[in-house]
Amino acid sequence: MANRSVRDSGHLRRFSLAHAVIAVVVATSATALLTFNFVRDRTAHVATAQAWDIQGPACPSLSQAQFTAQGYKARHSFDYDGVTIGRHSGDASCSDVRQAGGKGLFNDKVCQFTSPATLTVTSKAGMFFFVPGVGQPATLAIHRDIPRCVMASKFTLKSE
Repeated sequence: MANRSVRDSGHLRRFSLAHAVIAVVVATSATALLTFNFVRDRTAHVATAQAWDIQGPACPSLSQAQFTAQGYKARHSFDYDGVTIGRHSGDASCSDVRQAGGKGLFNDKVCQFTSPATLTVTSKAGMFFFVPGVGQPATLAIHRDIPRCVMASKFTLKSE
């Protein structure tokens, strides 16, 4: 009986060592694959963030009462991941852009407009009203449901 338990113990040790080696190889391969995908995706996210980083003067913003009193309207609206964006005219192009210049873990919503005249944003953070003006391109960047509007855009119907 004593010899049999020694033999079983040796068999289990060889079996466990083989499994340990296989586990290390699999874990190393999985880590390498995940690292490769992370680096590749991060490079793409940084490029997207740079392409959608639009700088310009801030759009004039109004309260809801001022917006309504001046007769402004947002005739066209659309839902973008739970945020309702309205514009009076023009066309829009939107993209999810990783925060922190493409290096973050979460996305911001960015929309570029050809000539919106007016913009409205309704999110969990409230209602926001901007008046870039007729013929003026604009870009909305929505971070944590709070929009920032600038009077500039790279989007044109030709670039779409």
